[in-house]
This record gives sequence, structure tokens and C-alpha cells, in this order.
Amino acid sequence: MRVLIPAMEKRSALAAARSLGKKGIEVIGCSEKKWAPGFFSRYCMKKYVYCSPFKDIQRYLEDIQEIIRKEKPEVLLPINEETLLPLLKHREDFERLIKLPLPSNEILDKSLNKISATEIVKGLNIPCPKLGTNFPLVARPIYSRRIEGNKVVAEKLFYVKSKKELSVFDPNRFFLQEYISGQGYGFYALFDHGAPKAYFMMKRVHEVPFTGGPSSLRESIYDEKLKECGLRILKELKWHGVAMIEFRRDAKDGEFKFIEINGRLWGSLALSVYAGVDFPHLLFKLAKGEEIKEQFDYKIGVKARWFFGDVSYLAGVLFGKKIDKRPSRWKSVLEFFNFFQKDMCYDYFTRDDLKPALLNIFISFLKIFKKII
Repeated sequence: MRVLIPAMEKRSALAAARSLGKKGIEVIGCSEKKWAPGFFSRYCMKKYVYCSPFKDIQRYLEDIQEIIRKEKPEVLLPINEETLLPLLKHREDFERLIKLPLPSNEILDKSLNKISATEIVKGLNIPCPKLGTNFPLVARPIYSRRIEGNKVVAEKLFYVKSKKELSVFDPNRFFLQEYISGQGYGFYALFDHGAPKAYFMMKRVHEVPFTGGPSSLRESIYDEKLKECGLRILKELKWHGVAMIEFRRDAKDGEFKFIEINGRLWGSLALSVYAGVDFPHLLFKLAKGEEIKEQFDYKIGVKARWFFGDVSYLAGVLFGKKIDKRPSRWKSVLEFFNFFQKDMCYDYFTRDDLKPALLNIFISFLKIFKKII
């Protein structure tokens, strides 16, 4: 059995490779980066470098097609949008060669379009951020990734703190929402043609930046309301495959506010695997058409840390611009140096697979050095 995992520079790809490699599935890794940490995992059996879809989509597709024809993997895992969107444009051609465990393109587009996804969720009477009028506002991209000509283009959200800053706002690419002060939460699930087979929940203890973003420290939780909201959304969409739904718990009223849906594996994937829900293996089995037993139990209170993400979090708390209430500087410093908390795991560091962590340390210090000089 063979699986193709793109974007091996990503934490989610490394977590997936470790998960499937331990199950005896041969991992074929590929990336646009020669020094992708996932390449150096003991579980990555073969390595390929492809042309970045940010530079040339046609060459990227040719490279992926060549890897598939040469290695004949059975399943391709969805890791990030930039590697996925070009494949979806030629989905029928690629599905003759390899299994893509995904919902239909129509459903994916409804979820990737953040305006469309928000309207669907509003229709279910699940709270969403209001269209903003009071500063600060969040200028959220309609699509985080989009195809423009022969390239994939990335869009990032930004904060609008005054009317003057609205001059850079493009309503064709962004929409404005109120800023939700509070903590980030995630609902993760695997669905089989509209039926839930597994789910998992976590809260973001640290985010990068602290005003909202990817989690550098997160903890497994269970919350009945969060579960209810997540299941209702994915059932409404008749989802198939994996999905991550991001919420923020509003500090004002305690309600979970919907932020976005991602129909792929996620950056904090290692936490769910550590806690007992092995999404990469479940997704591989789903793609193969194998029976999947429902898995709704997992360990609560497990933490996973992205160390250099936590370095960025601490720097933001100590020196970053203030948009929201800043976390305690002293508390943040003490938390940073608490390396061995109970049930603490790390995204990169595992005792049986050290090389990716060592390479990540080297690359991270190199980036810091380049910024200094």
C-alpha cells in the first residue's frame, strides 16, 4: 500500500507521514522545497521535489502526474489548498490515476468561499461574526488561495483599525467582519458521504499572532455545543472526507462564532493523533473503501506544541502591536519555559523520529539570522 503526501514542508504532512508509516503504508513524500523537514522522517520512503504551484501550475501538474505514474500510489492526501486547487481543475483526469478522498468540487467551493460558507452557517442559526462597522475590523479574504492565470495566489487576512486603512480594502477579494475577542476553537471530523465517522475538538491555548491565527499550543477538549455546531454544518453540506471548522468563543457572550471551514488536513493534526483519533489513517481507509468504525472517544487534556510557533507567539506578546487585550507578559514567559507539562507532545519532536525536528531547528534559526542581518 502506498500513499502520496504533498507539501512535506508542512507540519500536517509530517504528522500524516508518521501516522501512516507506522501502519506499514509506504509514504511517497513530495514538496516544492528540497529541505522539507518531512523528507527527513524515517517514515518517508521516497522523496520528490515539484515545481511550486505559486510559480507555475502547469509544471506542478506535470511533476505530480509523473510521480504518480512512476510510483503508483493509491491515495493522495489533501494537505493544503495551493497543492489541491490545481488538481481539482483536472479532477477527472487525476482520479483515473489516484484516489482523492474529497467532497465534490461544488461542495468544496461552497466551503472555500468564506462568504458562501458564512451564509450557509447563518442559515443554520449558528452565530457568525457580524458584518463590521466598528473598528478594529477583520478584512478576511473571500478565498485564502485562488488561481490567477498559471499561478496560485495566496491571500491573507489583515486588520483594519481606521477609515484611512480602508483605502487598501478590495471588496472583490475581501469582506469585512467584526473582530471577535476571545479564544480559538476547532472542530475536526471525518465524514463518509454525509455520515460522521470520527470527530475531535480542541482549544487554542496560544495563537500566532495572539489576536488570532494558527495555534502554537493547543489542548484536546470536549464541548457539547461545539460538537453540535460542527456536526450540523458538515451534515448540511453532506460532507465527505476530513474537515476542520474554526470557531472563536466570543469573550462578550461566550458563544461560539463560526470563522471558516477547511476541507483538508490541518496544521495541528499531530494533536488529534496523539489524543487517539488517527485522521490520516481513517482518511486512507475511507479512500480505499474500507469499513470505518465510528470513533468519537479520545483523551481529553492532551497538549501539542509547535515550538518555533510558540517563539513567535511570545515575541508577539512581548513586542507586537496591540489590537486585542494582550496576554500577561510574565505568565507567557513562564509558560514558554514549561517544556515538560503533563501530557505535552510536540509537532516536530518525537523520540523515534528526531531528524525532522533537528532540521526544523536549523531552518528556524537560519530564518532568524537572516532577519537580524
